[in-house]
Amino acid sequence: MFGKFCLIFGFSVFISFYVISAQEKKQSNAPYVRWVSEYPSEEKVPTKFSKRIGRVLFGKEDFVLSKPFNVLAKNPSEFWILDQGNGAIVKIKENTLETPKFIFKQLKEFSSLVGICMSKDGTIFFTDSHLKSVYKIDFNKKKILPINNTLELNQPTGIAYFPKNNQLWVVETGAHRILVLDADNGQLIKKIGGRGTANGAFNFPTFIWIDVKGNVYIVDSMNFRIQIFNSKGEFVSTFGQIGDASGYMARPKGIAVDSFGNIYIADALFHVVQVFDQAGNFLYRFGEQGHEKAQFWMPTGIYIDEKNYIYIADTYNTRIQIFQLVNGKLLNKE
Repeated sequence: MFGKFCLIFGFSVFISFYVISAQEKKQSNAPYVRWVSEYPSEEKVPTKFSKRIGRVLFGKEDFVLSKPFNVLAKNPSEFWILDQGNGAIVKIKENTLETPKFIFKQLKEFSSLVGICMSKDGTIFFTDSHLKSVYKIDFNKKKILPINNTLELNQPTGIAYFPKNNQLWVVETGAHRILVLDADNGQLIKKIGGRGTANGAFNFPTFIWIDVKGNVYIVDSMNFRIQIFNSKGEFVSTFGQIGDASGYMARPKGIAVDSFGNIYIADALFHVVQVFDQAGNFLYRFGEQGHEKAQFWMPTGIYIDEKNYIYIADTYNTRIQIFQLVNGKLLNKE
């Protein structure tokens, strides 16, 4: 029954998404973002290092992205990719694979990479939902270690770092809640939520973002909404509902917030990124289904850096696409 509903709903979304009003078309083409680049680029030539890594790890000549699921960026020339298809965490610098060798030695054990974040000292944390744990990359010891061996999570997915309190906020999808952990030792500080539809409750939450003010944004996936909390874990507001048109949600995935407070949500079923203001009002969208530049095929993870470059894990196009916000102040006023 559920499968039939998904099939019918998915078909209705496909039809209605292309039958949009002239106003929506105007919004979709609004000059708020510009396409910058993609990885791998069309001109990308595998280096000797990437060929060697490909042979050692995957038994083939070149390292090729398989299922990029999430992204963490410093700038458009330097970013990390969680490649769920290869079970790989890779660093890209100047369009070249530059992942430290010690990371590659431990990668095959990770089968379901989902969330990634970085602390103020440069430590990278990530989740593996199948292994039920949060890990950190220790660059000094050159090891990948679980942050707390005694902490077994129920399908951990999204993860975000809050620098003010040195905390990790982890989405525990299978338990329908959020865990707040000490970033130094992984000790549990608090639990937020439980299964339900009321404010502060969740139904299979997935992705998370913490902005510079400490506001926490959580994709409450199967309630088809976004919930916002303060840094203490107190509920603030919510918006969103299931639907088959712009401003509604079908399969909300990654979430990020720009420096003006605009909220970006990658919707895999719509093949777009939708943008909302802090009150949950729909502002505009960008992207459409396809394989060309600025088109998506089931996008998943999203990240926005300090200069408002927007990174999209265009999962089934097996690439990362990078955009730049060019009219943020105008967008914030509308």
